[in-house]
Amino acid sequence: MTHIGMTWATATIGWSGATSLLLAYLLLLGHRIAADGRVYLSLNFLGSAGLAVCTSAAHAWPSAAVNLIWLVIGAGPLVRAATRRHSRRPAAPARRLD
Repeated sequence: MTHIGMTWATATIGWSGATSLLLAYLLLLGHRIAADGRVYLSLNFLGSAGLAVCTSAAHAWPSAAVNLIWLVIGAGPLVRAATRRHSRRPAAPARRLD
């Protein structure tokens, strides 16, 4: 990939991350999603990942560090939310064997 292509890709990842974080925050403030819900946690996780990639590529290490820490902090609740979702699924009805 050329330098220009890499720059464009990195910028796209960064802007996608920023959009994801802002969307999560706006939806939360508008009471459209819950702070412990999968949508908010996923948007937050993806947003911080995108910004971490972009700021790392730009060698903006303080910002990259904050975004990586944000990513790690958000991973735990996201895993718990996914686990809660799977534990809430009703069991499949048993099949009759006769």
